[in-house]
Amino acid sequence: MDLLKHFEQEESVFFVLKLKDGERDLLIGKLPAAYLTSYIHEQDLLARISLLGSTKQAELAEILPSEGNIKSGDFGEILSYYIFKDRHKSYPVDGPQKWRWKQEKNVAAPYTDVILYSIKNLKKPTKDDLLISVESKMKAVKNNSYHPIQNAVDGAEKDFVSRIANSLNWIKKKYKDELLKKDAPVEELKKRIGEIERFIKSETTGEYTKQINAIAYVDKTFLADETAKALTVPSLNGTKFEIFVVSIDRLQEAYEKVFEEIPKL
Repeated sequence: MDLLKHFEQEESVFFVLKLKDGERDLLIGKLPAAYLTSYIHEQDLLARISLLGSTKQAELAEILPSEGNIKSGDFGEILSYYIFKDRHKSYPVDGPQKWRWKQEKNVAAPYTDVILYSIKNLKKPTKDDLLISVESKMKAVKNNSYHPIQNAVDGAEKDFVSRIANSLNWIKKKYKDELLKKDAPVEELKKRIGEIERFIKSETTGEYTKQINAIAYVDKTFLADETAKALTVPSLNGTKFEIFVVSIDRLQEAYEKVFEEIPKL
């Protein structure tokens, strides 16, 4: 999607991505189509419309979140999914669009916010195989007691300690559930299950590279205050750990616009 070209990047204790002046509408315009496919595969949506004699708007009303806090959280998670895919274009990563598996539209998807990975050769695993986790937090409205950067860091530490392992097992189960569906892409799903097992069974398949990330999205108005706050960063036993802060002007308006435009596609 080439999202990163819309941002200026600064580095200090963490990476700061500032949306460039004049690029806001260009960025937001790219997102609705990507968010739609993150919630439901196009073929599944068309099947629902056809089989039920329904409309895209009616079906998406049952899928897309309607509560503000869930919209906000989903927006950050899904944007993180695409931002980190962009960051790793030279070493392509992929991973499940877990929002398709949400049980309720106004409940956050469980476990680690984003899992992405790259395996060069599944038959010959190496320590260069890469597993990326991302913990995302949002601050679109004023709240003096809420520290999104620290909260993202704390969540990323939980990912490192236990949540990634739980996430991988959950993802594996969901892929197995997909196998039972009519006309399921059996070989593709078997491959994905094998990829997830490569990381689950690393004691036998071998070491791999793990990268833990925390990302906080903050309204441009709050950027200076949030980045000035004290931050406690854990030591993750030599594992690569990076922190990102993304500044977007009128952030709440931005994510509301994206969800408003999805049913119009």
